[in-house]
Amino acid sequence: MKKLFLAVSAVLFSLTLTFAQDVNPEEKAKQTVTEWTSTLKLTEEQQASVYNIVLEHKKAKLAIKADTAQAEDAKQTQIAALTADMDKKVSELLTDEQKPLYAKIVEERAAKKSEKMQEPVVQPKEEQKEEQQGQEQQQEQNEQQEQQQEQK
Repeated sequence: MKKLFLAVSAVLFSLTLTFAQDVNPEEKAKQTVTEWTSTLKLTEEQQASVYNIVLEHKKAKLAIKADTAQAEDAKQTQIAALTADMDKKVSELLTDEQKPLYAKIVEERAAKKSEKMQEPVVQPKEEQKEEQQGQEQQQEQNEQQEQQQEQK
């Protein structure tokens, strides 16, 4: 029964995150705390503390993603460090019974992220256009060379 409850909670958690793409950090933090409250059975005091930790994390993550001066891999490294820090802070608030459940949440998040990383990367349209133009130019050059060889 507990496994079923955890599985359903995990599915609801992932669905909520999927549909909450354009939600502000406060709403995301509230959703996360609501989901974790049902899974971890957080007390009101824990909910308030976890909300503040998650909100701080969401705001910092948003700021990192908005920084266009940084390379994507540098952003990912910073976000990973932020997430690890958040996980540590949240774990410190949990009871011994809650910690294994939270570890499962962290594990599922990591699995989802690695799954997402394995998906093919879609090139931005500008890169696709440049690549296509390069291919067209190469094809034209090849055709010109063939015509020159035929004329000889």
